[in-house]
Amino acid sequence: MTENKNSDNQESVRNSNDNKRIQGGYIGGNFSGNYNNSGDYVEGTLYSVQGEANVLTFNQTEILQISEKAITARELIITSPYKGLKPFESRDKELFFGRDNFITTLVDELEHTNLILLLGASGSGKSSVVRAGLIPWLERKYGTAFINLTFTPDADPFESFYASLLGNKYSQKEAIMAREVKSETLIQVVDKLKKPDDFWLIFIDQFEELFAISDESKRDEFVNGLIRLSQAKLPKVKIIATMRADFFERLREFPQLVEVTQKHRPMIVEMQPNELRLAIEQPAAHHGVVFEAGLVDTIIASIQGQAGYLPLLEYTLNLLWSEEVKTGSINDRTLNISTYQNIGGVTGALQKHVDNLYKELSSSEKLAVQRIFLKLVGIGDNAEFGIQWKPVRRRALLSEFGDDERAVLLKLVNENLLVSNAELLENSSKKGLFSSSKLEKSDSTIEITHEILLTCWDELRDWIQKNRLGIALRNRLYEDVKRWKIKKPEDELWSGSKLEQILELKKDDNFHQVLGGFNDDANQFIDASVGVRDRQLTRTRIFAGVGLTLAALTTVISVVAIVQQQEAKKQSIISMTQTVESRLLVNNQFDAMVQAIKAKKELKNLWLGKDSVSQPFLALGKGCLG
Repeated sequence: MTENKNSDNQESVRNSNDNKRIQGGYIGGNFSGNYNNSGDYVEGTLYSVQGEANVLTFNQTEILQISEKAITARELIITSPYKGLKPFESRDKELFFGRDNFITTLVDELEHTNLILLLGASGSGKSSVVRAGLIPWLERKYGTAFINLTFTPDADPFESFYASLLGNKYSQKEAIMAREVKSETLIQVVDKLKKPDDFWLIFIDQFEELFAISDESKRDEFVNGLIRLSQAKLPKVKIIATMRADFFERLREFPQLVEVTQKHRPMIVEMQPNELRLAIEQPAAHHGVVFEAGLVDTIIASIQGQAGYLPLLEYTLNLLWSEEVKTGSINDRTLNISTYQNIGGVTGALQKHVDNLYKELSSSEKLAVQRIFLKLVGIGDNAEFGIQWKPVRRRALLSEFGDDERAVLLKLVNENLLVSNAELLENSSKKGLFSSSKLEKSDSTIEITHEILLTCWDELRDWIQKNRLGIALRNRLYEDVKRWKIKKPEDELWSGSKLEQILELKKDDNFHQVLGGFNDDANQFIDASVGVRDRQLTRTRIFAGVGLTLAALTTVISVVAIVQQQEAKKQSIISMTQTVESRLLVNNQFDAMVQAIKAKKELKNLWLGKDSVSQPFLALGKGCLG
């Protein structure tokens, strides 16, 4: 990339195409410059000038620097050049603009490390800059030697890594080792499968999912494996992970990971106005369409300073394009301010569009929509106690949705509000998959396309607020059910207050109506937990009964022993009394007196049958004791 400071080239840009006005955004790329009040480019530095006017970015994407007349003379491509809520992919690189400087930063980072942790807020464009920026650059540099292992961690990150290998050129037999849950797995996979000339990029998108949905023990092994792989410094093996910045504190559990990424944690920030202008105008220009004068400035002004605005921006631009196509206005080759205002602008387009979709549904379909979205929501932090809670996306298995929800589920997927890995199937197969729970794959998943929907749709935000405790408890149960299903050990079942809470929730009519109750696996888990609890209670009652019986027997035995003891004392006293009587008959008063004293002491300790021996003894006692 070389800097062109030739003023003649700059002048040719300003005056090309018969001195027609060049709209500000069509002059861009890696440059510094200014626009006047009319939107004309007045001065700046251009890079990598190609031909007379257009520019190639660092990533070889062409920036059109031609007049509006020349743009509208290009072939009209009706398909929308905007992604809506979906992330950009490598195939979208020709329509990905505004991040050239940051892509350059990432390339430079890769030259100095083999592990990058890319941080940023939700909606900041982390995934897109890697998928549509860095990856195409690596594809161009390494050609067929480039191996792109991209995945998002699921409950088992090793399974996710295994799936990315299958998605490339590796067979099940070759990739099977990736499923082993141990920290040595990643290094072993690289050693066995990577050819010397291959360049491997292991791209872990949404790294925070390791802490949100992955099994804890598998997550720990996987993260330790990443650390070991990084420390091994194997040639032509690079690791990039994107992570929401608000999850960074979770890395304190892995101080080694914090240490190895210490100098390589770039933070993606808001796009500058000139970058936003490129991202807005250039995709339309490549499809032969321009913006009405002033519209781009209005859009930029409405999103400046807002957090996580990029998904809303892309969604609004995609909806704006779709509306112009629907009305036929796209044939005028201009995206209009009036259409932009009608759809609600950036701040209201998604809210208004989803509201309109929702209003058109029947009552039963509306209830299904509520159930579907609330199954796809997680509650962060301590929601069960009402402390610092916040909604987050949750990836759910397709099996969690009943047959009465499938038709609506497909509608939401087709509207790009939800995304499913079932979309990889042909449309006809996908329709069948969503129509019945009997046809689904066990690993088919569904999730909300972007978290921005959780905060910008008032209806959904209200549903979450009212049901957040039930959502948190249900999701906590589902995570434990996933682990229990593998081997079904009794020690992973619920008991005590947790079980009582879930049983109370199961009896709640609102929970069944709004959240759809529990799925079959959860009900099996609950029934198994209740079964163990009841068996334990039965054993406790039996032990308690046996204990009472033993206590009663012990008491009886003790009483018998005491009676026998008293009877022995009584017989002893009677014997002593007889001895006293015999001694008195032979006038041996001294011996009679000694026996009488002994008998008197024993009589004091006798309380059973005392009357029967006391009278005779007293009569004799008077004779020998006076």
